[in-house]
Amino acid sequence: MATKLSLAIIITLLAALHQTTAAQTVHVVGDRLGWLVPPGGPIAYSTWADTETFVVGDTLVFNFKTGQQDVARVTKEAFDSCNAANPIWLQTIGPVNFTLNSGGEFYFIGTIARHCRLGQKLAINVTGGAPGPAPYSPPSTPSALVPAPERVPVRYVVGDGLGWFVPPGGELFYAAWAADKTFFIGDTLDFIFENGTQNVVVVTKAVYDSCDTDTTIALLTTSPATIALTTSGDHYFTSTYARHCDLGQKLAVSVIGDGSSGPTASPAPIPPPPPPSAPVPTPPRAPITYVVGDRLGWLVPPGGAIAYSTWAYDKTFIVGDTLVFNFRNGTQDVAVVSQAAFVSCDINTTTAVYTVSPVKITLTTPGSYYYSSTYPRHCNLGQQLAIDVIAASGTATSPTPSSA
Repeated sequence: MATKLSLAIIITLLAALHQTTAAQTVHVVGDRLGWLVPPGGPIAYSTWADTETFVVGDTLVFNFKTGQQDVARVTKEAFDSCNAANPIWLQTIGPVNFTLNSGGEFYFIGTIARHCRLGQKLAINVTGGAPGPAPYSPPSTPSALVPAPERVPVRYVVGDGLGWFVPPGGELFYAAWAADKTFFIGDTLDFIFENGTQNVVVVTKAVYDSCDTDTTIALLTTSPATIALTTSGDHYFTSTYARHCDLGQKLAVSVIGDGSSGPTASPAPIPPPPPPSAPVPTPPRAPITYVVGDRLGWLVPPGGAIAYSTWAYDKTFIVGDTLVFNFRNGTQDVAVVSQAAFVSCDINTTTAVYTVSPVKITLTTPGSYYYSSTYPRHCNLGQQLAIDVIAASGTATSPTPSSA
């Protein structure tokens, strides 16, 4: 009897140990970004994957809006070429859970339009178990869908808070902005810019591709420039200012609706909305501590300098804020440099160098600040950050370094 009791206890302990060792991790792909066409291109998801450890039994969660995104598992060849013709697995209703049932490499893409080529793709390596195609369990059948109410026209602000100008990172920014949106006849686009420094032109695809802005369909020079989407098809916008188109100030959208899909007529400008009422003064905000690169930390980023410029562009840095640079001691450092040294990656000329992580730098005065690393080739490979700091009121974005 004692032997049987001991054996039962051992079996119970082994079962408990197995449950403990087999604990799963749920990985939300992209964290708060979700699953969409990311600003900055594929670096967003490759950077996210670099910070995760994937083990057999873990689960990937792809969060996206049904009808605007999908997710497909594909072969490496299809991943590299963005070929969505014959996926291994495809789901169109978000969110999607995918269980990693075997070790090896897994590849996922978005199959809608140009989403994959614009960076909606994820490659991961799973440890544990035998490599090879992973069996999967299809998701449970969703409950009957409730018919959606009739959609009302949407007013889009092009670029959201960034507005309409030459974007950091080139034309990928506006392509990424548009890629997760569905444009219908009746929607409107608002182009917000500083008068006298930008404009908006409606152009053909040929002009859009070549950036030959001598031939345009319509020109709008006063902000906000509001354009109603009155016909289905492809619509193209850029700027006539010197080199703005070549540097990425260009937007292409596809419009759907009840109209025919024939040749695209020129969008019709409509009067701008009435001026807003006087804004209510905003109370001063408390100082913010920014972790540079968030979970990526401070290192040579995959994909080059666009990683840190993308991280900085949607943030407002105010006197009193703090930057925290997290890195592995002995492999990185933080150098405060001039704009000239930043542009040329001259690491022999520095204002200050910090070698022990975490480095905390409080922004005490307004102006432009530049950071890099003195380790060989780290700056040239993209480990550099430029920001603008403002006083307690106003707005700012990351500066665009120039060689001037």
